[in-house]
This record gives sequence, structure tokens and C-alpha cells, in this order.
Amino acid sequence: MYSPTQDEFLKLAAQGNLIPVTRRLLADFETPLSAYRKIRGPDESFLFESVEGGEHLGRYSFVGCNPRAVIRQTGNRVEIIENGKV
Repeated sequence: MYSPTQDEFLKLAAQGNLIPVTRRLLADFETPLSAYRKIRGPDESFLFESVEGGEHLGRYSFVGCNPRAVIRQTGNRVEIIENGKV
């Protein structure tokens, strides 16, 4: 099931242009990594997973592609890249 519903989405769209859409999945045969591998494309993408105690599987995973901005850290340097510009 998707959240928000289509009607809720249309109401929110009248107020702004960025509406997060989520979907809960039964993950009997899907792992966060396999889902990530299915949706990623040639552009930037990400997989964030929550963990408990550094060893146990977490409850939430966030998978996304084509982000609005990229934060890249190399050594002591941090860059924020939006629309291909640093």
C-alpha cells in the first residue's frame, strides 16, 4: 500500500511540489540490497539502513535514486552538489 493515497497526494500537490511517497513491502524474498539493485540507475542512488548495536538488522531501510542533492565527503573536505554544481 502506498502512502499518501492518490487523493491525499493530489491535495498535498496543490500546496507544494515535493511530496514523499512511501510503500511498505513484505520482505520475505526481498532484502534492502536486492531492492536497491533493482531501482538504481546510472545516476546517483543510495541505500540507508538502520542497525541496532552495530550487529543486528535494523527495522528501516531507505532506498532512493536521482537525489536532489549529493553530499560528498573526502578526507576533511565536504561538498554539496546540486544540479551538477558544487
